[in-house]
Amino acid sequence: MSRNTDTTLPPLRRSLSARLLLFTILFVMLSEVLIYVPSIARFRQSFLLERANEAHLATLALDATPTGRLEPELEQQLLQQSGVLAVELWRPMAELMLGGMPRVDASYELDGAGAPELIRDAFLTMAAGGRRTISVITPARGEPGIKVEIFLREDNLFREMVDYSWRILNLSIVISLITAGLVYATLQWLMVRPMRRLTLNLVGYRKAPEDPARMLPPTRRGDEIGVLQRELARMQSELRQSLAQKTRLAALGTAVSKITHDLRGILNSADLIAERLQRVDDPGVKRVTPLLVGSLDRAVELCTQTLDLARGDQAVPQRRRFPLLELLQEVGASLEPCEKGDVRWALEVERGLEVEADYDRLYRVFMNLGRNAVRAMDNHGTVRIEADTEPGGRVRISFSDDGPGIPDAAREHLFTPFAGAASAGGTGLGLATARDLVRAHGGDLILERSGPDGTTFRIVLPAVFDGPAKAANARRPQAGAPFRL
Repeated sequence: MSRNTDTTLPPLRRSLSARLLLFTILFVMLSEVLIYVPSIARFRQSFLLERANEAHLATLALDATPTGRLEPELEQQLLQQSGVLAVELWRPMAELMLGGMPRVDASYELDGAGAPELIRDAFLTMAAGGRRTISVITPARGEPGIKVEIFLREDNLFREMVDYSWRILNLSIVISLITAGLVYATLQWLMVRPMRRLTLNLVGYRKAPEDPARMLPPTRRGDEIGVLQRELARMQSELRQSLAQKTRLAALGTAVSKITHDLRGILNSADLIAERLQRVDDPGVKRVTPLLVGSLDRAVELCTQTLDLARGDQAVPQRRRFPLLELLQEVGASLEPCEKGDVRWALEVERGLEVEADYDRLYRVFMNLGRNAVRAMDNHGTVRIEADTEPGGRVRISFSDDGPGIPDAAREHLFTPFAGAASAGGTGLGLATARDLVRAHGGDLILERSGPDGTTFRIVLPAVFDGPAKAANARRPQAGAPFRL
């Protein structure tokens, strides 16, 4: 799956500013639509109430005549002035009619109509296009108990509603543009421009993180962007210092590796000479030579561990499948000529347990842990190694000794080169290199416990999947033959 690694700034049409402007306009228009729906219903109701009130006033002229009738010309004039076809006044004692009753397409009663009904009737009027004739019943203003029913065509009402809708639309566009401009300018000043500066800075910083000129400038903003800028500036400063330190350490490591390589050759030659001195038949020489040989061996080991750390073992482990017990027995046999004393090597390995790993690298890890355990016990005690599989299938290997434990001061930096060591006189390189080798396999090396009764290191390696055949092997311990070093 590919990832977009383009760090160039997007064009204006795809920028955050353009999106904010577009969304602001859309949201303002949506708000105007939500306002328009009840307002057009209210406009229609007001229009009809006004026509009803004018028609009610026209009926007063009819009520004032002795005969209760008007001349046709005057009646028609009053109806035209009121904007209706006919009007009927409903009173408790009698009804009064002005004009002839036309055929109607729909009837409405404004008294008691709720908002949903008014909105529905307004949109029905817009949909009819002014082609209907309707009747509207409403209470007479100022005269309780009297109702006015008017009959009118919807053409004038439809035109008024269309004009009102256009006015609302034009006003909404103006309001949305003004609001969008104000919101856009505010967000541009508060958010977009600072974020754009941060983006440009990060793009430039990625190209040259060592350049101090590409650091973020200090800010006194108290909002979230100010906090972000200060934290980014702090992170850039720490990263720049870390990169500078790593550059110096890399140069120093190269120099140390070359010196160590040459020094190891010199020490090997001196070690050979020291071993030959042991054959000299002189009590003083025999007393001093073992001390000299031990010092030279420690110096050679220090050079070897330093070179291992400098190389880093970055290559991918060459994994193969092999029995774990075989490797552990080889490690024990290799340690036998290196150490003198009464040390027992006790193995408790799950029967048939196999691992899939780099044999040589895992050998180095076990050699380091075994050597540390022997030294911690001062060449007297038992090195106990237990290996089994966890419920998830991962392989768990524990190295335990009977030594006095690791000092508290050394535990904090136990896996840091030159900062922590499991035993007195150590450099801390062995454990740091061992953990790196285990992690390269996808596992981990940790200190499980340490106290006056001994120390236990635990290694966890990825599972080896065998399918159904794995279940055939019972989880029974397979003990390697204990032997003394």
